[in-house]
Amino acid sequence: MSRETRTARRHRSEVEAARVTREVATRAVRRLDVLEWVILFGAAVLSAAAGALVALMVARPLGLPYRMTWIVASLLIFGVPGWLAVRRAKREDEAFRERILKEIGGSDV
Repeated sequence: MSRETRTARRHRSEVEAARVTREVATRAVRRLDVLEWVILFGAAVLSAAAGALVALMVARPLGLPYRMTWIVASLLIFGVPGWLAVRRAKREDEAFRERILKEIGGSDV
C-alpha cells in the first residue's frame, strides 16, 4: 500500500469522524433547545399558579381586583428571578470574556 493511499484513507476517516461529531453536536444542541423551552414553559405555568395563589390571599383583604392582582403577582414571580438570572449570566459572560482576553493578551474586540 502506498503512502498516498494511507494518507488519503486517514483523511477520509478524519473527515467522516468530523461529520459524525457535527451531527451529534447538532442533535445535542437541538435537544437542549427543546429542553430549555420546556423549562421556560414550566416556569411560566408555575408562576401563573403562584400568582393565582398570591392573588387569592392578598386581593380581598387589600380590596384589590383579583385578576389584576393575579397578573401583577405572576409577572413579578416570573420576571424578577428571570431578570436576576439574565443579569448574572451577562456578568459571568463578561468575566469570562475578560479572563480570556487577559490570557491571550489581546484587547477588547
